[in-house]
Amino acid sequence: MIPSHTQAAALSLLKTLAPGAVLLFIYSSAIFLLHPLPNLPFHDDWTYAWSVEHFLNTGELQVLDWSVHYPFVQILWGALFCLPFGFSFSALRVSTVVLAWVGAVALYGTLRELGRARSETLIATVVLVANPVFFVLGFSFMTDVPFVSFASVAFFFITRGLFRKSPSQIYLGCIFAACALFIRQIAVAIPVSLLLYFLFTPSHRSWRYLLPTSGICLLFFLSPILIAQIFGVTSASKSLTTWVIDFWLHRYTQAVPGLLRIFIHTGLALFPLSMPIVASVYRRPLFWVVVAALSILTACSMLIAGEIPNVQDGMWQLNTLGRERHLLQGSPARDFLPPWLNPPLFVLSLFSSAVVIVKVVDVILAGIGNPLGLFVLYGSIQFALIMVLWFFGPWGSDRYSMVLFPPLIVILANGQIKAKVALAGITVLFALSMLVTWNETQTSRAIAQGVAWLRARNIPFASIDAGYVFNGWNLYAHSENLPPGAIPGSDVPLVTSAEKKPYVVAASPIAGYRVIHEYSWAIPLTSFKPKVYVVEQLSQLPKNKDQLP
Repeated sequence: MIPSHTQAAALSLLKTLAPGAVLLFIYSSAIFLLHPLPNLPFHDDWTYAWSVEHFLNTGELQVLDWSVHYPFVQILWGALFCLPFGFSFSALRVSTVVLAWVGAVALYGTLRELGRARSETLIATVVLVANPVFFVLGFSFMTDVPFVSFASVAFFFITRGLFRKSPSQIYLGCIFAACALFIRQIAVAIPVSLLLYFLFTPSHRSWRYLLPTSGICLLFFLSPILIAQIFGVTSASKSLTTWVIDFWLHRYTQAVPGLLRIFIHTGLALFPLSMPIVASVYRRPLFWVVVAALSILTACSMLIAGEIPNVQDGMWQLNTLGRERHLLQGSPARDFLPPWLNPPLFVLSLFSSAVVIVKVVDVILAGIGNPLGLFVLYGSIQFALIMVLWFFGPWGSDRYSMVLFPPLIVILANGQIKAKVALAGITVLFALSMLVTWNETQTSRAIAQGVAWLRARNIPFASIDAGYVFNGWNLYAHSENLPPGAIPGSDVPLVTSAEKKPYVVAASPIAGYRVIHEYSWAIPLTSFKPKVYVVEQLSQLPKNKDQLP
């Protein structure tokens, strides 16, 4: 007979491992059903993949000139996964999936440290995992998910250290924050928020905490300067600086629709947690004051931009099931979802954002010195960075706003979660995540097939415009494929030039070209059938028009 204490220990171990197993099951199921790990680039990840390939070939840590970030930790992490079989985008995608899982487990652990129940904590964590932006980018080598994951691990140890009065755990959290810094430099928000938290909290307002944290903050601020001295400043970083200054000097009114876009995309991402709370806050004057303020912001945005921001826009592109088709020549496709859906989604997002703001204000009124105050400080600093760096254009507002999701989830989970309502919302988000991820993968495969079809007919890479992503990888990252005398900084179509190529892999037929091949796939349970076209410039046609290259 098994002793009772052994049974209790086994049960405790099972409860501890269960959340991680559930999250692992979610990702395993997605991989089994969607096959989202092709050896192909996605969005901007070719920029960072080149650094891994270069490191594996030369042993030299270097950043491509197109990169704004200096993601050295991610490069080394990706290289580790490439060691068994050599460089591949598939291995890099796996490396990000692992980090996505680790980050989700860390968020779960943080919520448990804050005293949340196991079931509610797991539901809150799955809200992050099921989010289409986080989910889609989790199957790429983009910097977004690795940054969020390392930041989540950092806050797990920091929170653990705060509750257990263990400076060593706090410093361990700062080490993971440093890892996040060497993925995206906005990680400076972590030690700064921690320092401010110590200043606002009497129990931690001592040199034991303040002096080391101040030193860490100074190191974080000096790191970009040291990186620039050692590795140089990339052209993309210089361009971004010029671009940001120009916007703030001459187009600062665009901050109004940009701000609204952040609110609506964040509200939409968190509605499984926020909407159940409406019943407990809708009678409060503060809630309606926030709703009125957001309505005024909407009116101002309409005056400046001439329209209400499209909730279906952004990284996951609800209307076209993803962003990748927008990175090809030609119109993306007919809308998957009807345009009339935008107004009700906008209202849903608006009310969801109002709930989020009310919960943040509640934490502030309760005193920044309480444990949740740290997450308000961190979220506020990240929000300010999003605004200052102008990362809220329609092309990326939901992607850059993703850094706000973990701290806001922690704040929203500070109360009883209505499981049935939250799970219903999670189901909707997860279904969309699966659909968008599958469609994005199919799009990438179709583009790659189009390029391969042309290459099999001896068409050089230099004569093919396969869109931003594949041009970036085939021509910018591998400039040996460019024509003689061409340079990446000015001669890559849809990346650094507008030059027309004889052959194009496009999202639709385009003027001046004829269709010579096409690829299509059907969206399950719908009549929606996206296509990718291989087209040839009419001036390139041989005398025998039926002859293909």
